[in-house]
Amino acid sequence: MQLWPQMDWHRHVVKVGMLGACLIVAFSVARPNPFSFGGANSSAFDPKRPGVVRITQHPFLSALALWAGLHLLPNGDLAHVVLFGVLGSFAIAGRRLINRRKRREIGHENWAALDKAVAKAPVIQMPLSYKSAVLRIALGLVSWVGLLTLHPAVLGVSAT
Repeated sequence: MQLWPQMDWHRHVVKVGMLGACLIVAFSVARPNPFSFGGANSSAFDPKRPGVVRITQHPFLSALALWAGLHLLPNGDLAHVVLFGVLGSFAIAGRRLINRRKRREIGHENWAALDKAVAKAPVIQMPLSYKSAVLRIALGLVSWVGLLTLHPAVLGVSAT
């Protein structure tokens, strides 16, 4: 059952937005993050230089929510709205659940101090390593191109 029609501009918005989602993931993979689940070496996290954590404490879940929200736009049939709506809702709700758990684990006062320190950091910072920054940008771009290229073969629908 179609709820809204697909417009030509929908696909363009999704492509640009997915580049953002790929870059979020590229800049967060294998980076310390005491706010999120898992997290490699969270003790090495520097709240004065939080990187993508300054923008979102849960970059993977933010990328998943962005992916789901973007894919709602051109997929206006009921089945896709349910699929992407559930996955997007999971990502948004997951952030609150993880926050509650992490607050309990590290203590409310420590959590609040860490959160406040991250909020004081500049949103955009000079990278400590330009090589790492270029590598992460390249990883995001390659992932994005790979998704665009493989989309028809894997999902049967062209993303372009």
